[in-house]
Amino acid sequence: MSLVITPGTYSVWFKTPVGEGAGVVEFSADGKLGGGDSTFAYAGNWTQTGEHFKASLSARRVAPGPPGVFGLDEIDIVVSGRSSGGASTLCTGFAKQSPGIRLEVELVPVVGER
Repeated sequence: MSLVITPGTYSVWFKTPVGEGAGVVEFSADGKLGGGDSTFAYAGNWTQTGEHFKASLSARRVAPGPPGVFGLDEIDIVVSGRSSGGASTLCTGFAKQSPGIRLEVELVPVVGER
């Protein structure tokens, strides 16, 4: 059975050649998303059509800490992916400010939150 993104809370792991990180994202039924980690806040929109997932979001630094995975303090990100059999959804994307740097993302639903 394939996991499709549905409204709820997800752990998110992400990496680029510059670095890696993790956070939490809340997907709302109205197509909005929000979340963050210890140094960045995320906000944007998402859609799920069949097994295809797409999100467009902004991430901005809200606290001192290590460099972000793109080396920037404010970025606009686009990610997309296709659900596969298993407990997570894998996506790839890029930051509009650094289109040559590939972003890899894994979304895992937080058990008990859905």
